[in-house]
Amino acid sequence: MRLTTRPTPPGSLLAGVANVRLPAWLLPADWPQLQGEPVTADIRFADGRIASLTPAQPDQPDLWDLQGTLALPGLIEPHAHLDKTFTIGRSRPARPGLLAAIETLHQDRQHWTAADLHQRAAQGLAWAASHGVSLLRSHIDWFEPTPPLAWHELATLHQPGVTLQRVALAPLGFFADADAADRIARAVAQSGEHCLLGGFVHSSNWDPAAMANLMHSAARWGLDVDLHIDEELSETANGLVWLTDFLSENAFSGHICCSHGCALASGSEQQAKAVLSELAKHRVTLIALPMTNLLLQDAVVGQTPRQRGITLVKEAQAAGIPVMLGCDNVQDAFCPAGSYDPLDTLSCGLFALQLDRVFDQQSQLICSAAALTGTANDLPLAVGSPASLVLFPGSDSVTWPLNSAARVVIHHGKLTFQRTWNAECCYES
Repeated sequence: MRLTTRPTPPGSLLAGVANVRLPAWLLPADWPQLQGEPVTADIRFADGRIASLTPAQPDQPDLWDLQGTLALPGLIEPHAHLDKTFTIGRSRPARPGLLAAIETLHQDRQHWTAADLHQRAAQGLAWAASHGVSLLRSHIDWFEPTPPLAWHELATLHQPGVTLQRVALAPLGFFADADAADRIARAVAQSGEHCLLGGFVHSSNWDPAAMANLMHSAARWGLDVDLHIDEELSETANGLVWLTDFLSENAFSGHICCSHGCALASGSEQQAKAVLSELAKHRVTLIALPMTNLLLQDAVVGQTPRQRGITLVKEAQAAGIPVMLGCDNVQDAFCPAGSYDPLDTLSCGLFALQLDRVFDQQSQLICSAAALTGTANDLPLAVGSPASLVLFPGSDSVTWPLNSAARVVIHHGKLTFQRTWNAECCYES
């Protein structure tokens, strides 16, 4: 169907929505089915939260009848780089590949004033909000052991409807000294909530002692961890293998996300199975970044890539590992395109990973906050949870996420964004 009018003025509280099509993964196992699909639902709101979720009933005039429109809870962007975003116009790499992109962005930092960082990052957040993103995690480069300007500047951003998490992305070598590792972790911990410790872990900077210092410092300061790890097509990459050994011998109370993990697809099946089994035991989340990894891995001038460069998503799911898909970089040296729309990421994953039942099952790859944070009781659309929904007028469960540019965003029971098929994307409420 096509929604062309708002049911109430923008910002008004809604009583709820009727006759909405939710994905199967979000519904109870005994939810009624019709021709193999879940029947539509009625969702009532109260004070900006979910008051009830029940199979649809006729004649509920106080609710907005959505006539079967597809809907998801607020979308999640689990891995972005707001400090780098929108720099492609001034910093285009001279050659393909990950390390060339790193070098190019390092040179671009001469432009990173407070005003420049604020303008670019705020634009990225606004785009994400207009697409229905309710939680965005941004890695922020630490190019020295103390917090950079971008770390402080992004802390001042406020985009209604979006929770921003910050991850300190430091090269692994910064953790080689135990005291330096502790100072970095302490600075992150003292930065307030929604802050995590990260690190760039690659064969080019591999140091097992530094890895141990990173993990011990995170534990000491009660930090969750999100690592750029094994972002390479190498059979001998050390990061994930080392991490599984560490977790088998050391208690870690925080939650761990491992972003990229491309090397899992290059090693032996036996090694991959062992690594995934251990990650599953510790509920480590695996975040795949299909667009940038397809672009940067096996990148050779004048040659079609032979390898896909994406981690083992299906095998991780089969092992019981929480998995998410993220956009990674948007319009910078790592990826010249992108829009902060998780549906773009999922569309890429649909083909690159050969996903099926994309709406009813795989949509959780872009909207499971529990997978990102490790919070078991963080269930979207449960009674008492925020009344935040993203509607996709004009879409159907067979072709979604394609043909899904039209968007209606409800945040805490209020309609905040609406974009129709024929309207230009202006990213304004």
